[in-house]
Amino acid sequence: MKKQLLLIGLLFTIFVAYSQTIENKESKPTAAVADTVATPPQDEFCPHRIWVHLGGGYASNTFKQIKDFSHRVSYFAMAELGYTYFFHRNVGVGIGVGIHHTGASAKITDHDVIYDMNEPAYFYGDLYDLTYTTKNLKEKQKIWAIEVPLVLQFEKKWGKNGIYAGIGVKGYFPIAARFGFTEGTINIDQIKDHLLNVTYYPDVEVHLDPRVLKDKSVKPKMRCSVDILGDFGGIIGLARSTDLYLGVYGSYGFLNILPKDGIKLDHLDNGDPVVNKLADKYINTTDKWNLWQVGAKIGFHFLPCKSCGNDEYMNDLKRKYMKEMMKKKDEPIIITNTVQEYYYFTPTVNKELMDENANNPEKTKAITELAASLSKIKILFDLDKDIPKLDDYKKENIKKASELLRANPDLKVIITGYTSPEGSVPHNKDLGHRRALAVRQYFIDKHYVSADQIAVQNFTAEDPQHKIDIPEKEYPEQRAVIFRIEKK
Repeated sequence: MKKQLLLIGLLFTIFVAYSQTIENKESKPTAAVADTVATPPQDEFCPHRIWVHLGGGYASNTFKQIKDFSHRVSYFAMAELGYTYFFHRNVGVGIGVGIHHTGASAKITDHDVIYDMNEPAYFYGDLYDLTYTTKNLKEKQKIWAIEVPLVLQFEKKWGKNGIYAGIGVKGYFPIAARFGFTEGTINIDQIKDHLLNVTYYPDVEVHLDPRVLKDKSVKPKMRCSVDILGDFGGIIGLARSTDLYLGVYGSYGFLNILPKDGIKLDHLDNGDPVVNKLADKYINTTDKWNLWQVGAKIGFHFLPCKSCGNDEYMNDLKRKYMKEMMKKKDEPIIITNTVQEYYYFTPTVNKELMDENANNPEKTKAITELAASLSKIKILFDLDKDIPKLDDYKKENIKKASELLRANPDLKVIITGYTSPEGSVPHNKDLGHRRALAVRQYFIDKHYVSADQIAVQNFTAEDPQHKIDIPEKEYPEQRAVIFRIEKK
């Protein structure tokens, strides 16, 4: 009893001390804050998710394994729509509904004997053994089902991207199933007559007609199941209210699935008893099996409370603006009239040229200034035109580059013309060449640059160099010229 009282007293003391610490922290005076500016709150948390998932992969969706299969394909495909409520910033519970399809197909290669047959259609009613071989005998199984997943979901984001995981159960409710042969041939290799002890080799080939088999396939009623499931993957933020999900998926049915009635195809009446025997051997079954699946998922997660156009979205923008203003509240306001210069690209400079002038500061400075001037010249062209579009800013930098070329006659500029993908390759080669010539002529005619200091070349959109020099995807940005500096 004393130990219990001592433990209770110790816990009470810790609680009082902790409460006193919190009180002291809260009573500590804080720095004065302007009345008109409030501390910005955290980003608004949206507890709602609407998700759409598509998935597919491998499934163990066969009634019984047949060792004589030479090739088997088993698969599943699914589509789900659901809603999740996040009762915690990272944890929520979701429920959905979806359509689920499993399928399997196989080719049977088999060589076997049917003993003690007694069929007048083959040997006048006497007892005999029949040896047969199957060729490309195809068997297919299909199941359609409605599924209802109930999932505990975890979501964690760092900025726009993050991770997602889910674990739960789902109800599996089959709504349609179909099983049967689809095509193939059966060879009757030999018939042994027990009465006469004689073996015959008829070499008869029985063809299974797909049109007949389609009507003879079985449509059993399937039992329901409950599966455990899990998926894990990454989230990529596409927009403020939309995330892309990519992940892996797995499920296991811990309740055995089986047809309510045994599946038999021995009613395939095409006049051949061998087909009936094979149908009974390969398809007739009431076996149970546990359906398990593994595959990949892709989908979208929508956050309805962060959709663009609602009041909450605008309020969030205002909070972010106020947050940025609070960061800069102590910074002085600076007014400047300087013009920002945007660089289009850095012209390529021949490495040998730079190495050769490494010990010549004047020449290195001239090359650097020439590259700086050319990098500010973004010359574009209209579709299928070779007239350069020049404004005053570009003309000024062309003038500077021309002065540097005239002052350094040992330097040379290569002008390369480029085109967008529209049009044929021969036409674009000529167009790119004409564009480069037009810019070259501008340097020569307007600024008297020596003709031997300006060379031209061209690339079309199909050339690998085009994608290296001009990576822009927009077609108007690809109708351009760029420069390269070399030694003359």
